[in-house]
Amino acid sequence: MDLSHTRELFERRGPFATVYLEATNPGENAARQADLRWRGLSDSLREQGADDKTIAALDELFGDTSGGDLNAYGRVVVASADGVVFDDAVEGVDAAGDVATWSPLPELGAYFRSQSGSVRALLVVADQTGGDVYQVVASNVEGAREVDEQSIEGSAVESVHKARGGGNAHKQRQRRHAEASYQNAADVVKGIQSAASSFRPEIIVLAGEVTGREVVRHEMPKGLAEITREIEAGSRAAGSSEDALEDALLTEAGKAATERETAIRQQFHEAKAHANAVEGLEMVLEAARTGAIATLLLVDGQHVDGELWVGDTPEAISTEKDKAATISDATPIQRPAEQVLLRAAGAMGGDVAVLGAGAELVDGVGALLRFPVTV
Repeated sequence: MDLSHTRELFERRGPFATVYLEATNPGENAARQADLRWRGLSDSLREQGADDKTIAALDELFGDTSGGDLNAYGRVVVASADGVVFDDAVEGVDAAGDVATWSPLPELGAYFRSQSGSVRALLVVADQTGGDVYQVVASNVEGAREVDEQSIEGSAVESVHKARGGGNAHKQRQRRHAEASYQNAADVVKGIQSAASSFRPEIIVLAGEVTGREVVRHEMPKGLAEITREIEAGSRAAGSSEDALEDALLTEAGKAATERETAIRQQFHEAKAHANAVEGLEMVLEAARTGAIATLLLVDGQHVDGELWVGDTPEAISTEKDKAATISDATPIQRPAEQVLLRAAGAMGGDVAVLGAGAELVDGVGALLRFPVTV
């Protein structure tokens, strides 16, 4: 999982309130239910020592959120005295119920684990007149969650429908119709490029009528074409089957997730032979401290045991309090090792990947490295 969208958060100084809200089925009194849930969590945060400014920022956020929205999707929120600094909707976070934690670090381990099997996809449903571009987070566990959408109507003036008849006039009309299709496709591709630049999809799934897909694919630059997969489903026409489209999208997302993990496992195996990968808490800790982690590796269902001492910066970490104190301006505190490593990796531009439950890593943790490290 790309940690770039949380890098600024990990570079901030706490303390932080991290709130997890589990997705539930909203009842008739959804707003009341949501209010009661948040009130219970706010009381817990106060008991843990959260300050008034942080509580007020969360009060404002949840006060502006309708009960149905809050219940229909799970929510992960991080706030500090500076306000809300992270907010994401997810279908489920380990089904662990509502949890609120007051800590010097953002406690996002459960969030990253819950999202590890997800694939960021741009779903493009195209025809010869334009296309609909959906930003989707998809997984076979949680389904497809739409983040944003855009409908693009092509700018071509000429009709894309071919006229009947023969002769030179007919050929000229056919050429104009084809040119109109490609102009519309170019407009759709501009929309795809714009969405891709901000959403950073792993795959683009191209759906819709055959001719529409063909012209859009033809207009795609190489970088986008390389991550594009076509499916025989979807239509912009009214009444088309959304279930079939979602099923086909989830199939492609599942394939992409499997391919991603296979590639990471192979990369780890090959990198270890050249000292460009490590495993075990001691070696990964040293890599985190020196900013060498390119991708932090965890194992599904196996949390990293133990705690580490952490100071006021992401690299001020150690198994020993006195050692952490020598590289920190603040008094070190102990936090779960997994949270500390995630913060260090994220703050220094690394990623995280959660391998399947069958993976074997010493201490349940490993890392692909930017450069070799020694202890």
